[in-house]
Amino acid sequence: MNSQVPSNLCDRCQVLQFNDSAFGKGIRDKSGRYRFHVKDPDNIHPFLTYDLRDRLPELPILYYSSQNGCDFCKMLIKSILKDFSHCPKQEIGVRLQLIFSPEGRFMSVLARVGLQLKKGEPIDTECLLMFGVDGEPRDPCAQWLRLQPPPEDNIFCSKNVGGVRDILHDIESQERTSKSFYPTRLIDVGTSEDNICRLIVTDPGLFEDRRPKYAALSYCWGPPEDAKTQFKTERATLQDRISGFQLETTSRIMQEAVVVCRDLGIPYLWVDAVCIIQDDKADWERESAEMTNVYQKAHLTICTPTSASCREGFLGPRTSATISFHSRINADVVGLYKIRPCGVINDERIAEGDYERIDNSDTSPLNNWWKRGWTFQELALSRRVLLFGIKLHLVFEDKFWSEGDEALIEAEDGAPMEGLGGTFAVISVAGTLESRDDESMWMSMVEQYTARQLTFESDKLPAMGGLAKLAVLGRGDLYLAGIRKEFLHRDLFWTPAVLSDTLGKHGSKVSYNSLLASLNAPKTYIAPSWSWARWKGMIRFDESPAPYGDHIPVMRGKGQIETAYEDVEAWTLTSKLNPFGQVTEGSLRLVGKVVPVLPQLTRQEGFENHWEMYDEDGRYIANLTFDWDEPEARVPFEQMSLVLIGSYWSWSAYKLAKLDDDSETGDGHGEVDIVIHEDSDMDMVSSEGEDNQMDDLSSESEEISFEEAQQSDANVDKFAYGLIIHEAKAKGKYFRIGIFSSWPKGAGGLRYFGNQETQRVEIL
Repeated sequence: MNSQVPSNLCDRCQVLQFNDSAFGKGIRDKSGRYRFHVKDPDNIHPFLTYDLRDRLPELPILYYSSQNGCDFCKMLIKSILKDFSHCPKQEIGVRLQLIFSPEGRFMSVLARVGLQLKKGEPIDTECLLMFGVDGEPRDPCAQWLRLQPPPEDNIFCSKNVGGVRDILHDIESQERTSKSFYPTRLIDVGTSEDNICRLIVTDPGLFEDRRPKYAALSYCWGPPEDAKTQFKTERATLQDRISGFQLETTSRIMQEAVVVCRDLGIPYLWVDAVCIIQDDKADWERESAEMTNVYQKAHLTICTPTSASCREGFLGPRTSATISFHSRINADVVGLYKIRPCGVINDERIAEGDYERIDNSDTSPLNNWWKRGWTFQELALSRRVLLFGIKLHLVFEDKFWSEGDEALIEAEDGAPMEGLGGTFAVISVAGTLESRDDESMWMSMVEQYTARQLTFESDKLPAMGGLAKLAVLGRGDLYLAGIRKEFLHRDLFWTPAVLSDTLGKHGSKVSYNSLLASLNAPKTYIAPSWSWARWKGMIRFDESPAPYGDHIPVMRGKGQIETAYEDVEAWTLTSKLNPFGQVTEGSLRLVGKVVPVLPQLTRQEGFENHWEMYDEDGRYIANLTFDWDEPEARVPFEQMSLVLIGSYWSWSAYKLAKLDDDSETGDGHGEVDIVIHEDSDMDMVSSEGEDNQMDDLSSESEEISFEEAQQSDANVDKFAYGLIIHEAKAKGKYFRIGIFSSWPKGAGGLRYFGNQETQRVEIL
């Protein structure tokens, strides 16, 4: 168990022995127990009297204090250097904050580190380093402050190993025997006596009389300097790996994964670096095409969020400091609490959660497991996950166990999964993709995946290929560089996520000129312009940055979405070894309505990429969202056109469009003032008559069919949506550079395209 000897603290850090009477009071709960509760419900994240100024990367003040014995300063140094050592040399500031939950539980301490993450970025960015708080259940301090119980000092101690083994044994005894799958190569983990491992080739006769288990490792290679040292198999070392190798010669992450397998009685391990010949392109393509089976058929997937590199382990002793505590409210409360590093978070409300939630919420600016592209599908394809976080978790699709639990916790209607949020949101989506029960699942997966990072952008499609294979039931001819041919009219309608969507992270901006240059002459070809895979960054399908504009629910519109094109010819050129992997060329030809982008454009305030288009009479036509967000002196809109892809119907949305239309024309019940700013953006200010219209809308919000709507409104019209295309250098060909939606108001809607001639276009 945890040591109960208080840690040494310097004078500055003694504020952690805080005066609880300054922030709270004692109350009796429903059971009659007298416990601490936050005094002010509007201030559950109070600051301590702690203000440190130091310099990166040396941190001389913290270093001096740690050398003089302060255990929290030692912990703070390690956390700052782990997450911010890549930052420019600079002075930083640190403030400390106590984090209580809305229920009044003491959950964590937050170190707010003010610094500049990169040159050219703001110098006063405040990053949040979280330190979790826990205590022994019988300790008076833990009872008074309602602390969560602590994890074991050794994450893979005999108690945790026994718990995992027992659960896996019980699960196996209830499962039906299914046909076994084995990857082309596996690592025989051997025994601790000789500590020799061997790479084996799993030919059909090898496991004929037995059905051995294997585990798959999901981890990060780390930054380039670490990845270069990775223990791997190449053509020149293949025979050496088969002959056998000493475990201590391998990377730290593999050494500890082997220990896990041995302790759990799993004889084989799959690690990509060793089981795929890294300098053999054909082998890499062939094996990456098998990712679906590798992770789906594994007995267990070992996931390592606490390790950011192949050189870092995940089984090491847990770092913590023990803080003495004496309540100023209740003199009988004298005890200890533990404080331990949890990583960087992007929202201080995350720090209100317990370790189960925090293990899923690390947003460190360095490479880490939760942010890497490849680990997304590795988790999504897995049936069982052993996750090494702040605590140890064994996760299944419908149940989970965390260290300290007496038994598996069953999910009730899927709701309690949120304790391990992201894990449960992603694990084992294979069944949903294969069953086609939710056709929007693929788009949801793409949105989550594109928020991840890849060392090589050329991995964009291969790292999602296992899930893609399931989404189209293994039919490569139905898959087009991330786009499902069956749902072309939905999957094409993607847009780059606005910066605020990407967890507050400021990505590099893209200008019109740089976008066109990358489309005409890409440094590395990733995908056609119409595929989300060619965008470097997060994308969304169902969202719009428009304040009140162009939401077209292509993800969940169901039967309300209809196609508006014909004679589609779409293809991509891929490797024969993996039709779900890298793409070298692609084209989309269709026959549909095409109209020019008109010069009457108004940019919406606060959005560089979002515009409204009007006709010569000033009537609204469409909302346009471009794929660039950097202002340009001049953009040649005359080289752009709108291609109609589909239409959408919703009675309630239509009523909202008409309400907005009435407001713009002054035909509503109330007068409308149009305030025109210097940049020509318009804000509508309505009188109270518009409130009555909103009441009318809410009373008629029940959805009806388009045919039923026509009976009550002869002028009813559908919403239209599609792609914005731009002339390419190749004559008669185009690039996709954005999306548009046209609401049935003003001159817009599907009717706007009614009198236009159809034509064939080819989009590269």
